[in-house]
Amino acid sequence: MLEKIEAWSFRIFGRTAPSFLRNVVEFKQYLERAKIKIYPETYVSLMFFVALLTLPITLLSLMILYLYMFIPMIFLIPIPLYVMIGFMLIPLSKAGDRSANLEREVPFVAAYISVMASGGIAPYTSFKRLSQVELLPTMKGEAREIVKDVEIFGIDPLTAMQKAARGSPLDTYQDLLSGYASTVVIGGDVKHFLERKAEDIFKLRALRVKAVAERLGMLLESFIIVMVMMSLCFYILFTVEQLYSSGVSSLSGMILYTYVFTPMLSIVFVYLAHSMQPRTPVVEMLPYKVFGVCSVIAMVLFIFLTQIVCFSDLQTVVAITLLVATVPAAVIHNRLSTRKASIEKGVNNFLRDLTESRKTGLSPEKCIESLAKQEYGEFSKELRKISSEISWGIPVRKVIINFVKRVRSWMTQIVMFLLVETIDVGGGTIAMTESLAKFSNLTQEVEKEKKMTCRPYIIMPYFATILLVVTTIMMLGFSDMTGQITGTGKKGISEEVKTLFIISTMIHSYLIGIVAGKISEESVSAGFKHAVILVLIALLAAKFVPLFVNFGKVAS
Repeated sequence: MLEKIEAWSFRIFGRTAPSFLRNVVEFKQYLERAKIKIYPETYVSLMFFVALLTLPITLLSLMILYLYMFIPMIFLIPIPLYVMIGFMLIPLSKAGDRSANLEREVPFVAAYISVMASGGIAPYTSFKRLSQVELLPTMKGEAREIVKDVEIFGIDPLTAMQKAARGSPLDTYQDLLSGYASTVVIGGDVKHFLERKAEDIFKLRALRVKAVAERLGMLLESFIIVMVMMSLCFYILFTVEQLYSSGVSSLSGMILYTYVFTPMLSIVFVYLAHSMQPRTPVVEMLPYKVFGVCSVIAMVLFIFLTQIVCFSDLQTVVAITLLVATVPAAVIHNRLSTRKASIEKGVNNFLRDLTESRKTGLSPEKCIESLAKQEYGEFSKELRKISSEISWGIPVRKVIINFVKRVRSWMTQIVMFLLVETIDVGGGTIAMTESLAKFSNLTQEVEKEKKMTCRPYIIMPYFATILLVVTTIMMLGFSDMTGQITGTGKKGISEEVKTLFIISTMIHSYLIGIVAGKISEESVSAGFKHAVILVLIALLAAKFVPLFVNFGKVAS
């Protein structure tokens, strides 16, 4: 069907497309970098054809606007222009996604090629093996393109790599491939080039991670400023409207703001953080599954406490509901993240000790068996299991691949995959294991730098929550006293309205915790623990602040 549409569009606009490509936008490079396999002329013709199909919507919008003066229809008039802009942005978006995925995997690819080269394995052979690796999905596709050019089209490996470099949207990957090809042509030291280039890529990755962490810190600051200041402004407006009106419109506005607008705003900031952060193929879904189950239980508990038990303290009921839904997931995430960090640190120390053990002349298998007696945190249990399976005669590759499938850390999976490749392909020579240990240590340093950069920002949500809750409570007290003094209303602000305001601050505190966890630790589930603590802070502040702040009473 799509091929027929492309044929019709090219038949209609085939003569117009070349002039558009010459004078307006040259799509060829963008399409190549986005890996959209279509001729630029056909793509432009398809863009014009789809825009032409939307022209009746423009005409209908003009008629409705002219006859009925329905102003919102003015936004539908330029819909063909929207279509053309969309067609122009699609290659840029796909190229950006491809570049981000490559940026995540290229440091490990460079380390892999360098480690293999130290054992005498040619980079093309490394790419051939990478075309079968599931742990690096983006690089798997790139390597398959190189292998296809060599094996099917008969292009020599250097030319195929240069072609892949020209079509890549990531400058680091371009430099790696083109630099290797140039080094081979001029007869330079390939091993030295690959080793130095891998180190440079890791250093560049560290700089980019630090820059991303700083941008994420600014994003968190912006979110907190918007959430706190905007909430306070709306609270003041709602309070004033509650004092000088019947309260129906103010309460509906409060409900819409709390349960519709702020969750949408939080989703936008979570999406922005997600687009800025490096993503890994391995995502731990257990905390989200636990959260989903506990949310159902929390809703049942909320109905039980409010409808059956008729518990009068709605603030406490809402807090209990949020805690029941979130605490188990927060505990699960904390355990999984602690175990993941311990395993990553243990693997790094294990590779360091493995390198020293290899220098004594022991085989990789004997080194693993001797190091199984050492302590490497959570990795010790896995290492003892690996050692036992090797002693039973199971091949090293099968044993380590089984461990890679069990562990839920992408960094650990990559490092252990590189280890099994060095043993399987190059025999696990001292030079290869030493190079692998060095790159594993560089990876750990990059992750540590990222955590150290993000850590100072995590205290901000706590101050923001305290400021939001305390200021809201004090504002309600002063407004209540003002209403009584001026005679507005019989009793100032009612307790039901005050409860609605406090619940709103709890919901906002909860959302602040979720977004803070996503921005600081790259995971929404990491925000569960912050959300729990912030809800408790909001509840305690709502209970104890009125006891210490006396707003005064007006004599009746």
